[in-house]
Amino acid sequence: MTDPLVVDALTVTYPDGHRALDAVSLTVGAGERWAVVGRSGSGKTTLVRAVLGLLPPRTRVTGSIRVGGQEVLGAPEAVLRAVRGLVAGYVPQDPYAACDPLRTVGHHVTEAWAVHRRRPPDGAVSAALDGVGIPDGGRRALQHPHQWSGGMLQRATLVAATAHAPLLTLADEPTSALDAELADDVLDLVRRTCGALLLISHDLALVARHTDSTLVLADGAAVETGPAARVLRSPTAPETRELVAAATVVPRAAPAAAPGAPVARADGVSRRYGDVTAVEDATLTVAAGEIVGIVGRSGSGKSTLARLIGGMERPDTGTVRLGAGDGRLRPGFVMPIFQDPVASLDRRWALWRTLTEPALARGERHSRRARRALATEALERVGLGDIDVDRLPGSLSVGQAQRVAVARALAARPALLIADEPTASLDVASAAAITALLREIADAGAALLVVSHDAPRLGGYADRVVTMDAGHLTEDGALRDAPV
Repeated sequence: MTDPLVVDALTVTYPDGHRALDAVSLTVGAGERWAVVGRSGSGKTTLVRAVLGLLPPRTRVTGSIRVGGQEVLGAPEAVLRAVRGLVAGYVPQDPYAACDPLRTVGHHVTEAWAVHRRRPPDGAVSAALDGVGIPDGGRRALQHPHQWSGGMLQRATLVAATAHAPLLTLADEPTSALDAELADDVLDLVRRTCGALLLISHDLALVARHTDSTLVLADGAAVETGPAARVLRSPTAPETRELVAAATVVPRAAPAAAPGAPVARADGVSRRYGDVTAVEDATLTVAAGEIVGIVGRSGSGKSTLARLIGGMERPDTGTVRLGAGDGRLRPGFVMPIFQDPVASLDRRWALWRTLTEPALARGERHSRRARRALATEALERVGLGDIDVDRLPGSLSVGQAQRVAVARALAARPALLIADEPTASLDVASAAAITALLREIADAGAALLVVSHDAPRLGGYADRVVTMDAGHLTEDGALRDAPV
C-alpha cells in the first residue's frame, strides 16, 4: 500500500535567505497518526505548506515530497489542486485568515466541494457542523466569520478539510482555540474521517492522547523522532526535554496580599447579536494587581464579556465602569491582545512602527533610530530578540505574531490589559515565558483579564478564575475571596 506521505531530505529556504527546514525526512504510513512539535518558528507550518505546494514564490526547495505516491515538489498547479482536499485535507492554523470575511461560513464549508466542481449532499453542511458541536448548524452557517468565535470557526474549517475523507489530513494547530474536552472530540472526529493524520500542535498532552509517533523540530531541523509516548515521557534531545518541562504547570498558591482598587467593573451586563444572547446579566470586577481568568467552552461568551469590560463593545443592558468612571482615560489605559494575532497587526507596517505606536499615542516623539531601539527592547522582552524590527507581520509565524501583539500591548503601560487567548498560538516554552511576564505585569500593579481555554495553565498564574457557560458566569473558582 502506498504511504500517504513521504518527505525525504526536505530543505526550504525563503527568498530572504532564511532556512526554515533543513534536510527533514518523515514517512506517514496508512492510518498512522503523526505529530510535529517544536517552538514557534521551528518550521512546523513551513512543512505543511511545502506538502500542499503553498510556499511563497522564489522559495528554494530541495528534496522530495510524495503525497499518495504523487511527487508534489515542482508539480503543476492542476496536479496540486487535485491533491488538495481530495487526497490531502488541510486545517489551517488561522481560521479567520482562511475565511473570506464577505462570505458566509456555510459558503466556506461548501467550497470544499465547489472547488472540485461538486455539490455537497443535501443537508451535509448543517449535519457536519452539528457533528462538531455547532448548535443549529444550518442557521449558523448563514452567518459571517466575524459572528463566530475563533473556536467555532476552527471547527468549521475542520469540517471543510475532512469533507472528502482524504487519505491524509494536515492539521495545523486545529485545537488551539478549543477547550480540552472539545479538542478531544474534534480530534476523535478527524481520526474517523481521514486515513492518516499529520498534526501540528503545541499541546503535548493532546499529542500524547491522539498520535502514535512524534517528530520534534528545532530551528528547522529534526532533533528527535519516535513513538509519542516514549518521546514525551523519556525525551533524549535537549530541545524536547525543555518543551516537556515547560508543559508542566504548577498551580498558583493563593496570594497573601489583597488586590488593589477596582480598575474595571461590569455590573449586570448583557449583549445580544440578533436572537443570539452572548452574555446575560454578568457582573465582574477586575482590580489592580490581580489577574482574573475566564474559562469556558468555545462560543460560551468569554471573548464578548472581555470586550464589554474593556470598552470595545457597549452592553445592551447593564453598565461598565473603567478607572474613576468619569470617562477621562489616558491613552493606553486599556490595551487588548486579540484572539487573532495576525489580523491585529498592520501587514503594511514594519514591526518597529507597530511596537512604538503606543509611545506616539502618549505624545512621545522619537527619532526613527530611537523608535527602532525601543522596538528591539520590546521584542527582547517577549523572547524575540533575534527578530529584525524591519520585518513585516506576514513573515512571522502565528506564534511569533502573538508575541509581537503582547509586546505592543505592554508597550502602552496599560492599567487594564484584556488578553484573549494570549497563549493559544504559542509553544509550551513560549507560553510559560509569556504567562510569567503577564504575572510580572500584574505584580507591578496592572489589572489583567485573561480569556483562555487552557484552564490548567491559567490556574498557574491567575488569582481568580470564573467560568462562562452559555453566556452566564456560572461559578467562581477564586484562589482567594473575590473582591467586593
